[in-house]
Amino acid sequence: MNAHALPFGVYILAREADWARARELGYWHTPALEREGFIHAASHEQVPGVYARHFADHTKVFALKLDEAALVDYLRWDPHPTTGEPYPHITAPIPLESVERVFEWPLRY
Repeated sequence: MNAHALPFGVYILAREADWARARELGYWHTPALEREGFIHAASHEQVPGVYARHFADHTKVFALKLDEAALVDYLRWDPHPTTGEPYPHITAPIPLESVERVFEWPLRY
């Protein structure tokens, strides 16, 4: 899986059922937003690791590229509690108009 094949930017990884639900609702929302105050996201470089740690056991996963400009008021970068690596977090539900592109992950060549 080559992160360099993804366009530069911020991504949400979504299980197939969760992405279908978001399309029904018209926005992306996760329980983490209520529980932690933000939706977990990843940079294009972080997508492979996040997938391997949290999504590899799912049969169909999508990488949703977000429009950072549309989310500028809700996007923040916080250090990972263990590694200190900055991760993007979104502090509000994400309207689907803010999803620029959808890639099936892992990318297939």
